[in-house]
Amino acid sequence: MHCDTIYELSDYRLYRRTRETLRCNSGHVDLQRAGVYDHYAQVFALFCGSKPVASPEDAHTRFTHLLQTAQQAFADCGEELMLCRTAKDWKQAQQRGKTAAFLSVEGAELLQREEDIQTALEAGVRIVTLTWNHDSVYGCGAVTDQEAGLKPAGKQLAQYLSAHGVYLDVSHLSERGFWELADCIQTPLLATHSDSRSICNHPRNLTDAQFCEIIRRGGLVGINGYVPFLTKHRTASCEDMVRHIEHFCELGGEKQLCIGADWDGCDRLPKEISDVTGMEHLAEALARHNYSEQQIADLFYHNAAAFISQYF
Repeated sequence: MHCDTIYELSDYRLYRRTRETLRCNSGHVDLQRAGVYDHYAQVFALFCGSKPVASPEDAHTRFTHLLQTAQQAFADCGEELMLCRTAKDWKQAQQRGKTAAFLSVEGAELLQREEDIQTALEAGVRIVTLTWNHDSVYGCGAVTDQEAGLKPAGKQLAQYLSAHGVYLDVSHLSERGFWELADCIQTPLLATHSDSRSICNHPRNLTDAQFCEIIRRGGLVGINGYVPFLTKHRTASCEDMVRHIEHFCELGGEKQLCIGADWDGCDRLPKEISDVTGMEHLAEALARHNYSEQQIADLFYHNAAAFISQYF
């Protein structure tokens, strides 16, 4: 449900010294390695960037470049990948044996001009993360101030996007902003790359109350592989990911869980997982904890697929 691979293919890249391709690169995700899976679908985020957006003009420049990077990357891999805007598109991608690519925006501060909002809708963006870590024109990130809520413009944007078939992602959003968003829209909420705060007390993680609200609304939570969200120790293993999954399942969220690994958006993953091919180790860890093949398949694919089938 979340990767930052497009950002790493753009001029704004954080972790790579040279521009690479979506088909083959040195990061966490490329289509050659993802080809080990019988079924693979990926939400590709257009990430606002680690530096605060300076102005609507800066936002427009960043958004335009990121969208063009994504569109070119998808076009270059057209034989293996299909951009999907709807559930019908996704089914066609499956029938053709292609990777289903969905677009999201991570950091709504990229969308400050009406023209950019419309461009995002026309391009097929179906998920928008309202904030990244910083305070923005729309709200505040959880790691900056949990008590800072949505700004009037943030509520207005959320309502507009929700009315136009876009689902709001609360990963990165402050706790107060989460509940204000829940009050101003009725559609399901997503947390595409967040873990449990009860298991690891990090502000980017979800409280039990937040997770239960997402369950109530029929949303999704993508388990994040970033080590500081999994444990207070310097390193993590798949067993740490299992602890978060088990806690969420104990809260009744087995059908709301999926994978939001944060590929290419972080520099510290569990020791068994170096890239997208390492997810088999998480599956093996779950099997050791007596999760059935069906439960593992649901977490890895079917829960997210069911959401897309119903809402996209």
